[in-house]
Amino acid sequence: MRSLNILFVAELAPGSRSYQRIRRLELMGHSVETLSLAPPDATYETRPRLIDRIRHKLRYPEDRSGANAKLRNLPSDPRIDVVWFERATTIPGATLQAIRLAHPDCKLIWYAEDDMMNPAHLSRQAASAIPFYDLWVTTKSFNAEASEVPSLGAKSILFVNNAYDADAHSPITLSDEDRQTFAADISFVGTWEHPRGETVRQLAESGLSVRIWGNGWERMANPPANLDIAYSPVYGDDYRRVVCASKINLCFLRKGNRDLQTCRSFEIPAIGGFMMHEFSVEMSNILTANQCAVYFDGDTDLPDLCRYWLEHPERRKTVADAGRTELLKAGHEHEDRLRKILEAAIGESD
Repeated sequence: MRSLNILFVAELAPGSRSYQRIRRLELMGHSVETLSLAPPDATYETRPRLIDRIRHKLRYPEDRSGANAKLRNLPSDPRIDVVWFERATTIPGATLQAIRLAHPDCKLIWYAEDDMMNPAHLSRQAASAIPFYDLWVTTKSFNAEASEVPSLGAKSILFVNNAYDADAHSPITLSDEDRQTFAADISFVGTWEHPRGETVRQLAESGLSVRIWGNGWERMANPPANLDIAYSPVYGDDYRRVVCASKINLCFLRKGNRDLQTCRSFEIPAIGGFMMHEFSVEMSNILTANQCAVYFDGDTDLPDLCRYWLEHPERRKTVADAGRTELLKAGHEHEDRLRKILEAAIGESD
């Protein structure tokens, strides 16, 4: 594919996976300019203000970054081939029409990892913009069904699996200090959700040692003694250290997002971690059960399953190695996804 001039519009706060995709696009030979949808002072952990929470309930978030004004006044030169929007919930259809006037030949691409049929994610602005995107990309296979996003006027919709980053999600050598800081029998990296809390409570109350890194866990009442909660997330190399230092890495599916897979479904095995994943047919078709990952569901005696795998370190390593090998072989890196998306939007291939 020829080199493209891409304007990348996303919430570019520290910790965002958008940065991984931007860097990969640049390494692919494309020219990328960025426009952040996040307020200047925002971080990934910034708590929303009261007015933000009210507007969220009304499904009309405020454009605190001024992105709409900037997009509606884009100069016609230099040429823009693609405007790539990531979860751009403050951008309405009128803004996309203004972009089209300045750049009639550019392609407008939407990308999001959330279930956009969930009212918590589908703002009024985003809903009004759906018919103006040339390509709507989702990692939720059910969003691509005719009764979901296409019913809201999407011209063209593409389902892609989640992905890992070849640089950010690779094995890391652990120092003695790393092992002391991050070692865990069972770990989970992610935001609190009540079903997750109850599952890790069950594990800890059965006598197993569990460590948690993530936001929102202060909402868990009376955590058991065996549950070590960091009350903060981990990013970058520390995320890799947690995965590599943990004997078992739990991967939950978020109920509010109707998850069948998540980013961590690919990141954990890419880093080389042993993954115990909440079951979905979609994910088990990507990583074979008990060969490339281990799965559990509501009928599983999870404490006993964890005890079995804790007692079999050689089998854990075999599964972890096979999971990483499968991801590398099958092409689940960001570049694989980005190439597929751009080819679908532009109509060109290598």
